[in-house]
Amino acid sequence: MYIQTTTLTISLSLSASVSLGMLYMPKVYVILFHPEQNVPKRKRSFKAIVTAATMSGKLSQKGGDRPNGEVKTELCESMETNSE
Repeated sequence: MYIQTTTLTISLSLSASVSLGMLYMPKVYVILFHPEQNVPKRKRSFKAIVTAATMSGKLSQKGGDRPNGEVKTELCESMETNSE
């Protein structure tokens, strides 16, 4: 019984260690051997894109010709026409 418990404990610990190693070794490798690649990628949310487009004047809202007061932007309309 003691041998089974010890074997199970060792195998679980080894499995957890290998899993953590596989998850974190690529990042550790980059940090240690290629620190110039360790830069955050710039991610832009949809809100940031719409805000930037609105600030540059590329979006104009057209609400008068839509039923039920629906409002769409030129950006959304161009995306719809491109997908069809």
